[in-house]
Amino acid sequence: MSSSSTARYIDVLALPHVPLTFSTALIGRAAYSLVFLPLLYAVTDATGSIALAGAAIALYGATASFLAPVRAALIDRFGARRVLTSLVLLFGTSLGAIATASLQGASGVLLLVLSATAGVVAPPLGPTMRVAWGSLAPTSALLKKGLSLDAVVEELLYLVGPAISGLALAFVAPGTALIVPAIIVIAGGLLFVATPAVGAMKPRPRTTAKNESYKKRIRPLILEASFVGLLPPAVVAGAISSTLSVAVPVALAEYGGSTAAGIALGLFAGGSALGGLAYGALRVPGSPARQLVVLAAALLVTSSIVSVATGAAAVSIVLLIAGLFFSPVMIVAYLAAHTAGGDHRQNSATTWVNTSHNLGASAGSALTGVLIQSGGIPTAILVVAGAGMLFLAVSATLDWRGNPTQTP
Repeated sequence: MSSSSTARYIDVLALPHVPLTFSTALIGRAAYSLVFLPLLYAVTDATGSIALAGAAIALYGATASFLAPVRAALIDRFGARRVLTSLVLLFGTSLGAIATASLQGASGVLLLVLSATAGVVAPPLGPTMRVAWGSLAPTSALLKKGLSLDAVVEELLYLVGPAISGLALAFVAPGTALIVPAIIVIAGGLLFVATPAVGAMKPRPRTTAKNESYKKRIRPLILEASFVGLLPPAVVAGAISSTLSVAVPVALAEYGGSTAAGIALGLFAGGSALGGLAYGALRVPGSPARQLVVLAAALLVTSSIVSVATGAAAVSIVLLIAGLFFSPVMIVAYLAAHTAGGDHRQNSATTWVNTSHNLGASAGSALTGVLIQSGGIPTAILVVAGAGMLFLAVSATLDWRGNPTQTP
């Protein structure tokens, strides 16, 4: 990394409309970090089945992830304000319905349907905020700072949110606790939708043009090899994060148990936040495509050391170092996606990055559990790392035409 950029984080926060837009988006996004634990325990309490509770979480996560590109395409096609307003209200209502149903001891089938419905209508507040940074930040340096700050704060939300949920569950019923994210997402989401930055995301204009250049410009991004090349590093980052979440508690079972595992994983999140701040403050050489591959490879290599680390202190140090590369991978991916999306596919571009990360996380957690059961932690981590290197090789060899080549 070379010299520091002239833009500062305080300069980003001082930009017109940024404080209101960013703060309201964060309020709405905070709801997501508060959902999982209350949902898990609400379904468990209502049905008496941890299996059904796990299925509810899986359905919620699967529909939220797999349908994210569809919701983003709707925003690009019909405008952010109209679509996000509908999704925010539907999502908040769905959480309220789950809360009410669980408190009344509803059937498992109904709770599964409601959980899946909540995932279907989950509003993409994070991806939309990352699109908004493009209009709020007038220079590439400020945009980089904004996206870096965004990534770091999101890390902190998911670090603090589960802790707050766990504390709340000690005093109130899980169904009652679900009311909190329902209120938060509606309040923050509607305030965010009302900001000028979201209002500026107009519907894609209708046209009757038949020329090939226009058709190419509006075709789905996932059909463009240059854009697809941006996604494998995000998949790898998600897979590594979920692999560590499964493997570390097992690795530290005899070295402090859940307390040691929580501290170690917290250090991974803390390292990620530090890495994001550092990346945003420095000017990094190389194209976004090259940066993505190098940063993701560094994340893979450093996190793989967990397979040979022994004891809580060693594992914690490894995770702190590995975490330094996590947020930078996602920041570069969002920067590159911002450029690749052009004028009319911004939400689709950033959402595909987010979805790729989530798919990697789902695959990583499922694969790691099976591999640990059959071959132990070193086998699980090394297999995931090997698969990750193959993904990065694909990313490095794809055609990068159409992607930005300048340093972001």
